[in-house]
Amino acid sequence: MPEKWIKTHCARFDHGGCGLEVLVKDGKLVKIRADKTDAYSEGYCCPKGLAGIDRACHPARLRQPLLRRGARGEGEWEAIPWERALDILVSEFRSAMAGGGPESVAFCQGAPRGLEFFILLRLANLLNCPNVGAAQHVCHMPREQMAAVTCGFFPVPDYDAPTRCILLWGSDPQRTNEEGILGVRFQKALKQGAGLIVVDPLKSGPARTADLWLQIRPGTDDLLAVGLLHVIVEEGLFDRPFVERWTTGFAELRAAVRPFDPATVSLGTGIPAERITSAARLYANSRPAMIHWGNAVEHSANSSQTCRSLVLLMALTGNLEAPGGNVKAEAPNVMRPAELICLKQFPGRIDKLPNRTWGLIPRLLTVPNWILFHSILDASPYAVKCLYVQATNPLISCSEADKVLQALLKLDFLAVADIFMTPTAAFADLVLPAATHLEYNDIGHYGLPHGHVFARPKAVDPPGDAWPDIRILNEWGKRMGFGSRFWDTEDRILEAVLEPSGLAYGDFAAKGLLSGPRTHYSYREKGFATPSGKVELHSSLLEEWGYSPVPTVGAHAGTDERFPFLLTSRKPRYFFHSAYRQIESLRERTPRPTVMIHPDTASRLGIAAGTPVRISTVSGSVTQFAELTPDIDPEAIFADFGWWFPERADEMFAWKESNLNQLTGSGGPTDPIMGTVQLRAIPCSIEKAESVPAMKSRTP
Repeated sequence: MPEKWIKTHCARFDHGGCGLEVLVKDGKLVKIRADKTDAYSEGYCCPKGLAGIDRACHPARLRQPLLRRGARGEGEWEAIPWERALDILVSEFRSAMAGGGPESVAFCQGAPRGLEFFILLRLANLLNCPNVGAAQHVCHMPREQMAAVTCGFFPVPDYDAPTRCILLWGSDPQRTNEEGILGVRFQKALKQGAGLIVVDPLKSGPARTADLWLQIRPGTDDLLAVGLLHVIVEEGLFDRPFVERWTTGFAELRAAVRPFDPATVSLGTGIPAERITSAARLYANSRPAMIHWGNAVEHSANSSQTCRSLVLLMALTGNLEAPGGNVKAEAPNVMRPAELICLKQFPGRIDKLPNRTWGLIPRLLTVPNWILFHSILDASPYAVKCLYVQATNPLISCSEADKVLQALLKLDFLAVADIFMTPTAAFADLVLPAATHLEYNDIGHYGLPHGHVFARPKAVDPPGDAWPDIRILNEWGKRMGFGSRFWDTEDRILEAVLEPSGLAYGDFAAKGLLSGPRTHYSYREKGFATPSGKVELHSSLLEEWGYSPVPTVGAHAGTDERFPFLLTSRKPRYFFHSAYRQIESLRERTPRPTVMIHPDTASRLGIAAGTPVRISTVSGSVTQFAELTPDIDPEAIFADFGWWFPERADEMFAWKESNLNQLTGSGGPTDPIMGTVQLRAIPCSIEKAESVPAMKSRTP
């Protein structure tokens, strides 16, 4: 068979997007390179994407369904055929529902890779099951929901038009890409002369070259945001014609932000007052200007109001739907997500969501995963007996890891679909082998508010009996009695999604990308999709639901003698959340978990670079290795997220040893609107670790 180059798009184990060319010979992967002709990524691809062959061909790949033999966690498995695996899924879920109804079963999803999340939601909705756990409360949804109630759409940075200023907040596009926005576009805007303001407690690459770096105290983003609003309002820097014609609630907003003058905000954020004023003036006077925000703004117990304040900054300065500002990206002409997930087939979904017990916003499709695990433990509001987990490793990725384990062990039945054996899968009753994105046809970035979808055509067959997630769900759904609601094959799903576009999947794959229009100033004809038809500075919807209709500032963590430092975190550049630590080419770049400590702090505590450090909070302790840097405040500690050790399978992957979520907990305050737990700015202590287990070979 001759060699063949196949054009596809990356899925780093999430939505993905960079264009790739994959060389296949004799049905095997040979090489991956960045697609220099791709209109979206423009020839860029990070090392994670280029390691796709290492992941797909890794010897530790799961290749057959595995049924547990012996106690959970003992590692005794029996390989079984798919027919039996599907029969077990059907039997266990039907048995649980016969005793406790559809509320007695649950699903859990990580960062979506393509359509599998939507097919999972389809199955859950057809079952009338309200228990779909996910990370939306700490990943994108606070921004989406607060934008929706404020201006009626999700405002994305318009890198297709020239901009005069970028306010980069909680993101480092030179290391990791915010979903839907690649760093190459950010870099291009800077080369074209855009000014740059960076809000980050770490002196990141962008911070080093910024016009203004605001080194914020971790966890005080809400305070800085209202401080910037204060300056813009009190100094009259807002776009007066836009505010008078297209907003409501200006007087209420002005009253809400009046107490937060730069001197007051400086005391809480640690940023000099004059820099706060300068940043507000630079952003407000640089029209057009954009806000490029990252996932970090969603990791505090006041994330919703932080996100809303940032949308209000866009609105007050007239940068909403302005070229070079933050704009509306219309979806391409494909099936609407509500149709794909059969949302209308579960009319009572909102009232049955466990979220209602916690008073959360009624617009969420999923349950914050910490609430799902608490519900399993407490049998409230439902006694959950069965859980299906796909594309996630909650023992590592979810807050309060010990409670996650307690919940998993309490279940009558746990099934996990994944590419590798993980700490979570090790405690399952049934483990299903999933395919990588190079091994099946898929559509990337579907259902997200950035206005495009990517073609991800198959390059090779999956190894052994590994199946795509969408195939597992499609076959399972048919066996649950919904034959007419699912498809003959998984490729038929793709054809159904693309049908409104008039394209067959092959034609879509040849195009590579479908985009909807990005609009400018559409509100001048249509108004905004809010109850008032305007940008609601004082939100009528939040007020109706019982939340503060104007921005508020939450309580900020303080240090004390026992916990004298503030813990925040970072995602290592060469991994994606808890994934990739098996891959030698990436692990060589980051061989072990590190914690960033200021040299003055380390000197005072007798900690040398590279030595093991014990990090402790009220929730627990972990060990990571010291990395000394002057680029952080001496009070701050930056620990690595997502660590476990695939090479230590005989020790349950040493999943507790360096796991950041041993240090987090949901016992403290949570965001009243979204349920966000405090993942950053956690009081902690650090000390030299007395001993640490020897590092083993990194090859599992």
